[in-house]
Amino acid sequence: MKAIVIGAGVLGLTAAHQLTRRGHEVVLLEKEEPYAGASHRSFAWLNANNKFPESYYRINREGIDEHARLQESLPSERTWLHQSGNLLVDFSETRAETYAKRTEDAQGMGYPVETVDTARLRELEPAVEWPDELDSALHYPVEGWLDNDVLGEELVRNLAEAGVAVQKAEVVRLASDDSGAQVELSDGSVLVADAVVLATGAWSRELAAASGLFVPVADLAEQSPRTHSLLGLTQPVDIPLQRVIISDRVNVRPRHDGRMWVQVGRLEDRVSEGENPQMLAEVAEVMEGELKRLFGQDVPMERVIYSGRSFPEDGHSIIGFLDDARKIYAVVTHSGMTLGPLFGRLTAEELEGQESPLLSDFRPSRFTEGEVESADLDYFIGRQ
Repeated sequence: MKAIVIGAGVLGLTAAHQLTRRGHEVVLLEKEEPYAGASHRSFAWLNANNKFPESYYRINREGIDEHARLQESLPSERTWLHQSGNLLVDFSETRAETYAKRTEDAQGMGYPVETVDTARLRELEPAVEWPDELDSALHYPVEGWLDNDVLGEELVRNLAEAGVAVQKAEVVRLASDDSGAQVELSDGSVLVADAVVLATGAWSRELAAASGLFVPVADLAEQSPRTHSLLGLTQPVDIPLQRVIISDRVNVRPRHDGRMWVQVGRLEDRVSEGENPQMLAEVAEVMEGELKRLFGQDVPMERVIYSGRSFPEDGHSIIGFLDDARKIYAVVTHSGMTLGPLFGRLTAEELEGQESPLLSDFRPSRFTEGEVESADLDYFIGRQ
């Protein structure tokens, strides 16, 4: 089979990797650079935490396991998977209610979680200045974080060694019939293949529409917390943080280079102001304040990124064939870092004819009437 994969983010790269290792001919197209979009600008918290409905939890839980399989099977001397756990902390007076609900939900789905006291918190993360009045937190041992830049680089390197280079090209239109799929480029040339994988994130909506297809992804022109986020990157610091910390004040996790990724949930509404230097500077100042509060020392910000999201309109992943001929296959999700390797494998298997029951709730066919109920991105501790 010859497959054209459009998009070199985590979804496109993992699909190309899986197709290549199965012996298929792969052409990989990207209009910018590999990992130029949301895959590069990601907090990359690996989790199935507070994921509903149950079918969405199941694919995210399987996604965690798939990461471990990819790290083991992909030839590399570098490590991008850090399954060191997550600490979820509610510093507010609603702590007991928060923990009770999150524990009940996790246990109902069989998701490992435990309550840890302050003494245990100080053992797990001694670099944090845990306040005496904080009596407990939740520990999710199977969760972790990804060095997403390392993962992207290693996928690109591995593909190149297999003879698949990322080709810079802009796709303007797709078509298909029983004989195969056609991909029209901006220079007027047309590529043909047995199948096409559309893995272009938020841009999937435009390309699908130009091709007479329907992929309802929230429009980036909206400039709301559904479509954008504010992600902070610190300067390198000597803080031996090991785990993801998710809280009502600040989310933080380490990186391989001594920097840390930072989010402050209450600031996300400021994306509606659009990207401007004053807003980004003010957000950086708040992030620095929260980090000093957490670690008891200054943690300077390097920059704050105004980042676009890939958010399906109804909030649920979109994965499956778009066309009657079953030649054009779409992969769009808001949980790309957790689901990337799993969706990459399932994409390859489904193109080979092996339909996955895991994906039954996430098919593009649910939009056949052309009507979509837009989902809100309601706040909760750990919302990404």
